[in-house]
Amino acid sequence: MSSELSRMIERHGERYRWLVTATAMVGSLSMSLSSTIINVALPHIMVDFHVGHTDAQWLSTAFLSCMTMGMLINAWCVGAFGVKYTYRGALLVFLLASAAGGIAPSFGSLIAVRAVQGLTAGLVQPLALLIIYRVFPVEQRGRSVGLYGMGVILAPTFGPVLGGVLVDLIHWRAVFLVVVPSSFVALFMGSRFLFDGREEGRRRRLDLPGVILLVGWLPTLLWALARGPHRGWDDGAVLSALAIGALAAVLFVARELTCRDPLLALSVFRRPGFKGAFGLAMLTGGGLFSSVYLLPLLMQTVLDYSPTEAGLMLMPAGLAMGLIYPVVGRLADRYSVTSMASVGLVGFCLAALALSVCAGGASFFWLAFWAVMTRVACAFLMPPVIVAALSLLREDQINQGAGVISFARQLGGAFGINLVAVVLQENSALFPFGQGAGAAQGYRDAFLLLAMLFATGVIPLYNLARGKRILAGEPVVKA
Repeated sequence: MSSELSRMIERHGERYRWLVTATAMVGSLSMSLSSTIINVALPHIMVDFHVGHTDAQWLSTAFLSCMTMGMLINAWCVGAFGVKYTYRGALLVFLLASAAGGIAPSFGSLIAVRAVQGLTAGLVQPLALLIIYRVFPVEQRGRSVGLYGMGVILAPTFGPVLGGVLVDLIHWRAVFLVVVPSSFVALFMGSRFLFDGREEGRRRRLDLPGVILLVGWLPTLLWALARGPHRGWDDGAVLSALAIGALAAVLFVARELTCRDPLLALSVFRRPGFKGAFGLAMLTGGGLFSSVYLLPLLMQTVLDYSPTEAGLMLMPAGLAMGLIYPVVGRLADRYSVTSMASVGLVGFCLAALALSVCAGGASFFWLAFWAVMTRVACAFLMPPVIVAALSLLREDQINQGAGVISFARQLGGAFGINLVAVVLQENSALFPFGQGAGAAQGYRDAFLLLAMLFATGVIPLYNLARGKRILAGEPVVKA
């Protein structure tokens, strides 16, 4: 324990541990809220700025992509600036970006705001677990992490509801401004209760070439995938973007394999079965974020529900996931990853197929029910895959492996939203608003695409299970 941390505990007493945990939670809650609150406002933003699906999806994919980048540079920021200044600096930038979103004059400026929000969210969210790890003794960490985890799950759960009410009663711009007061509170608490937190010894270097290459390949490929169906895959700009994105991705991999302090520890892929875990994590992120993106749009643009009703429909799904997540975590210690993940894959396929039928017209109850099933299915995938993935690694690779799995989930979310937005743009009569079979077809196809993608999950699941058998010394049956 550092001398500064000891002084803070001496000054505030034993309650300091809970005060600093509350500080981390308030900041994380503000940023978690912003990740989902935008979804119910998308139809109104599309109308005001005259944009279609392939443009509107950037409000979600920009957040997720940049959040991934923020997570990857978090360790360097803490080493260079410490916990307190990383937290306060990120929150200040997030606050200013949120305020700018409330008065953004153009759609491009809104995308920039979402990118900055995502980057700062990626910096702050890992800090909370680091703070808990530093201030609590081993025997108290479980309780504090559980409290923090409940808060992080509840914010995205109630975000769409709050967003819907704000859109109905005020304006879509209020979904950006609503997080400003809580960000001010978090800044105040951070200045009073946080500690420096820099560790002694060699500081981690920033992999600047890796950052540049990551910024180069991820948005470029997402842009090419979104524009290819509309402009044609033989379009010069699309072909150039695909080539540049692919080259930057290859160079990024080469850089991360040879860098002393890589952003992403790709060496973990040498372990048998880890590629399968990465694939399942991408699928989980893609299914989770895509369904949360699609459902509020479907309800408002095709089924004629209000933004508030669209937000309320998602609330039982978030609550169900929060309740079942710890149960699945305990089951993951007793049952094989093959059994648990199979339940998740089959469950999500069935729920997505049901939602493709519901896109033509369904009651509020059935929409909410199948939304709950998508979250429950994802909950059956997350803990077992994480536990299985980390069990494949050596002790010195576990922290790195956890970062790679988090990266996979965010990456899957970004690409998943990108793909379903393309399907909607090509098949749906969303803009201007329309009802009937034509307007619903895009949503049917999007949910069918998700079902088919999850059906392919048996391939990475086989790879993961095979890797576990190899490391356990068991005989492996060749496919």
